[in-house]
Amino acid sequence: MKLLNTHRTGQSMVEAVFAIGILLIVTSAVLGLTTSNISGSQSAEFQIIANNLTREGIEIVRSMRDANWLSGQQWNQGLSDSGGVSNRARVEFNEVLNTWALNFNYIDDSLYLSPNGVYSHQETGSTKSSYARFIDLNNICADSSGNERIAFPCVAGEQQVGIKVTARVTWTERGRQHAVTLEDLLYAWK
Repeated sequence: MKLLNTHRTGQSMVEAVFAIGILLIVTSAVLGLTTSNISGSQSAEFQIIANNLTREGIEIVRSMRDANWLSGQQWNQGLSDSGGVSNRARVEFNEVLNTWALNFNYIDDSLYLSPNGVYSHQETGSTKSSYARFIDLNNICADSSGNERIAFPCVAGEQQVGIKVTARVTWTERGRQHAVTLEDLLYAWK
């Protein structure tokens, strides 16, 4: 009877190389997924902040309209350029008066991050963020028949019955420009 040599030299080496190769493939796949997850979570964070800043812009205009109504003033006071030249503004907070206002004569729509973690257009003591925000306000005009249209400004024979508010936040992430835009129609309260 002939005995077979079951122990082959060199086979262990091939198995070890093969096992190391599989281990490297698995490790690189895990690292790739981890990098993708981190990148995705950072993008999601940018997106959430932009969505909230955009929504805040709309809510500030709504709050101004509501405050006008509650104080017995014209519903759209402060919601349009007094010169009627521009319909684009940025929202600014006055810390002394604790009020919001629209600035139609601004140069830069960049947002700054305060040490407290608050985004605003105030540069003093803040760090420039990658976000910028502006608000477009267009009139909702109604003619004598009640037909509505959105325009800036309303023409003769039309009455302003509301405003279309468009808030837009832009930011740069990894060299690419991104934007979020929200719109809402706010009507005059009767």
